[in-house]
Amino acid sequence: MEFLAHLEYWHWLLLGSIFIILEVFVPSAIFLWPGIAGLVVGIIAYLISELAWSHQILLWAVLSLVLAFGWHFYRKKHPATKPISSMNRRGEQYVGRHFTLTKDIINGVGELHVDDTRWKILSSKDLSTGIKVRVTAVEGTSLRVEEYLG
Repeated sequence: MEFLAHLEYWHWLLLGSIFIILEVFVPSAIFLWPGIAGLVVGIIAYLISELAWSHQILLWAVLSLVLAFGWHFYRKKHPATKPISSMNRRGEQYVGRHFTLTKDIINGVGELHVDDTRWKILSSKDLSTGIKVRVTAVEGTSLRVEEYLG
């Protein structure tokens, strides 16, 4: 109890920093909110040096809960619309993009170099080198393209 009676602003800043560092190693957003609350209480304790330790702890607890539940309700109201990861769906990032053919598409099949990767491309008609194409879909490991007239 004697330690609590001598809480200072830097204790809160240290506690908040420790929680945020823990969040880096355990990414679950469980340590983030108490960490941010600790930093805020540290700033408030610095500005209001006569703030009692019991009020500091109460402020930290209330801020932690408000931040956590506030984030929960915010995410519920504004859900993420994009998939979190496209690591195993790399071709999807090219849908809608335009490219110029460097090789002919013959019998509906061709090849396209995008960034550092060579993709098999599929088309409903044969197209010649130099024509602009737009990626319309991903079919397995191939990109479906159509002639881009825009």
